[in-house]
Amino acid sequence: MPHLSSPTHLRRARLLAALGLLLATAGGAQAQTPASFAPTSTYPTGLNTFPYNVAVADMNGDGRQDIVTVNSSGGSVGVLLGRSGGGFAPINTYLTGGDLSFGLALADVNSDGRPDIVATNLLTNNVGVLLGFVGGGFAPASTYLTGINASTSPNGLAVADVNGDGRPDIVAANTGNGSAGVLLGLASGGFAPFSFHLTSAYPKSAAVADMDGDGRADIVTNHDGSVGILPGLAGGGFGPVSTYPTIGTTRPNGLAVADVNGDGRPDIVTTSTNRNTVGVLLGQVGGGLAPIRTYSTGPGSNPDGVAVADVNGDGRLDLVTANAGTETAGILLGQAAGGFSTATTYAAGTGAGFTLYGVTVADVNGDSRPDIITANFGSSTVGVLLNTGTFTPLAATTGAAAAEVSLFPNPARGSFAVQLPAAWGAAGVQVTLLNALGQVVRQHTAAPPVGGPLSFATTELARGVYQLRVQANAYLITKRVVLE
Repeated sequence: MPHLSSPTHLRRARLLAALGLLLATAGGAQAQTPASFAPTSTYPTGLNTFPYNVAVADMNGDGRQDIVTVNSSGGSVGVLLGRSGGGFAPINTYLTGGDLSFGLALADVNSDGRPDIVATNLLTNNVGVLLGFVGGGFAPASTYLTGINASTSPNGLAVADVNGDGRPDIVAANTGNGSAGVLLGLASGGFAPFSFHLTSAYPKSAAVADMDGDGRADIVTNHDGSVGILPGLAGGGFGPVSTYPTIGTTRPNGLAVADVNGDGRPDIVTTSTNRNTVGVLLGQVGGGLAPIRTYSTGPGSNPDGVAVADVNGDGRLDLVTANAGTETAGILLGQAAGGFSTATTYAAGTGAGFTLYGVTVADVNGDSRPDIITANFGSSTVGVLLNTGTFTPLAATTGAAAAEVSLFPNPARGSFAVQLPAAWGAAGVQVTLLNALGQVVRQHTAAPPVGGPLSFATTELARGVYQLRVQANAYLITKRVVLE
């Protein structure tokens, strides 16, 4: 047993005292911290470009976050560079090599340290890859077919390492022939010809995650009335799809995969436009999904895109929807007892009838609070809702407290574990893994009591340097993780 004056004992005593004070101040009946956002600022994406999806990353390496849109009309992507004084510069557009561009992903597909843009072109049956230049700008799109005879009509997409070779691959949701099209990254650059893996009728979106905990990447898609999981096979490729009902939804549009209940297993979130709901299917031990639980997004909301993030700083993940019917961003806050609150909505722009589809969440003004960005299809703008929440973003913790958080192995291959201090047994802990673009690729929320190490599967992630962010009440600790 350590002496009362030992450094380890004092560190733990101070931590427990701080946690006890926080809990005592909060009180069991205190209302949940509300979310708060400033009125929307809008930025044009070009005349009649009709942006469908939106993403955020530092595209030119200046340390500021930029906005990228995929524009359905004419087949283009647009980049709005963040300005030093706030806001965004006028958009620069680049052709995607096709038409009716809907899907969008940002990733370093050629491992040169610069973010690239990948977009699907539904009308021309291909994906376009635009490689980033030093200092900004993009090369003309290289295109890769997702099928032949105009049979695939790729819609949503995901970029991830699905075969474990350390190179990013492309997965497209092929609405036309009910398949996931997989284009494997090549060592020489570019992508191999597509391969088909049948899903179900008319998949709209695609995601990649290890859904069954076997260390292999699985493909997740959504379709009319169901979501599907194609399990990654030990010898490569994917097994037959398993589908899970989404209660008769005929227009399932948005799709996100995240651990929304903090049990260490990935869950699926999808919107239902025709039922004005967002649905959550919780991941189960050994794989599979629990029956869907739905939450109203409001009468006539017609939700389309969906994002998952902690927007009110309470350590729980929240749901953010793009409501096409009411032209609003909707927020459903994660609850301490599980589930989500009644939706609160915020106008995503001005004027009537502009419609919006895509949504993402990112800190675009550098104040450590997550902001909401929407793709406003009908008005050819993006909407930016800056977070004005009263919670205080944490400053990075250094010294002894940081040293007590360890991860192993590092460098890691396939998975790594994060060991948390035993003194944190009384506090909830959120652990987030971010890629070099600052995008969240993994997140665990450990409910008290915090026990053994938290495990992160990284099979489908590309090689490179990542950042691990550990948050526990007054502590924010960051670690560098190298994936091989």
